Amino acid sequence: MIRVLSLVKLVFVSFHVTIGVITCAFIFPISSKKVRLGLIKKWAQMLLLYLNIRVEKVGELPDFKKQTYILTSNHISWVDIFVIHSLYPVRFVSKSEVRSWPIFGWLANRSGTLFLQRQNRKATHAIGHDMVFALREGDSLGLFPESTTSNGLQILPFKSSMLQPAVSEKTPFVPIALRYYLKNGKINHHIPFIGDMNFVSSLLGVLKSPKTTVKVAIGNTITPVDVHRRELAQILEKDTHTLLHEVLK
Repeated sequence: MIRVLSLVKLVFVSFHVTIGVITCAFIFPISSKKVRLGLIKKWAQMLLLYLNIRVEKVGELPDFKKQTYILTSNHISWVDIFVIHSLYPVRFVSKSEVRSWPIFGWLANRSGTLFLQRQNRKATHAIGHDMVFALREGDSLGLFPESTTSNGLQILPFKSSMLQPAVSEKTPFVPIALRYYLKNGKINHHIPFIGDMNFVSSLLGVLKSPKTTVKVAIGNTITPVDVHRRELAQILEKDTHTLLHEVLK
């Protein structure tokens, strides 16, 4: 029965990804930013529906129409990106390896993801310029300050290097926390993308997963005024820890 359901989900996801490819290739180039954001949000919502993942929001996001923001989150899986996109489509800063993922890497690139080569200092400097340019163009960004994924049970130390562009621009931050639950209230261990796992094996694991609820806790807005990026990283880490272990406990 589980195998049949997984196959059904795979068929629906494959069809939906095909629609995404067509949309990015032919609709995005002739669409306004508002239309593209709407399409990304709807596509993400439908993907989660086909993966049998329901989003439960705790708190409210600010009005992105009035202000550009940086969303920061703990990082558990590639699924996190679509959970956040289903709420509001930000431009993510992601590791360069994502670009090579089958199809999803291409979709990420076409939807505006900024790719970072983590071991290359010149590339890190360049991505900072790209982030500033995006913020000045009115694009909100998404960051995973842990710089890697975890099992979702704890918060790893937040890195501060990618926070500097937003600090320089005095862009407000909104910390959020994610946790994936099964129907019985236990943590879903099919979702984490950790260890030696590759994208294909992770996708298959998610397809095998039972019905899931991802709870998204939204914290208070933080505006970085007269604060060093390392101090900001500590504040965001602490707030995310509180959201994960007190709001989503």
